[in-house]
Amino acid sequence: MKLDLFRIFFSPPKSVYERVVLFIMLSVSFCIFFTPFRFSEINPLQAGLYALFPSVSISWGWIVAMRYMFRRGEFLI
Repeated sequence: MKLDLFRIFFSPPKSVYERVVLFIMLSVSFCIFFTPFRFSEINPLQAGLYALFPSVSISWGWIVAMRYMFRRGEFLI
């Protein structure tokens, strides 16, 4: 039994549940990472970009972990 890791990591979210979870995780983690930058003297656009990179990676990692835990059967080779 082998898993197709390429499909787990790189296939876009197809179900509505995955899209909602991705959006909620993205927005929550963005707010967490953007909060310290609000009180600094950094450019707001630059602060948004700095907060965007970790929030995207964390939210996509959450989707990948959920696929591995709950939909493992769909990604078997």
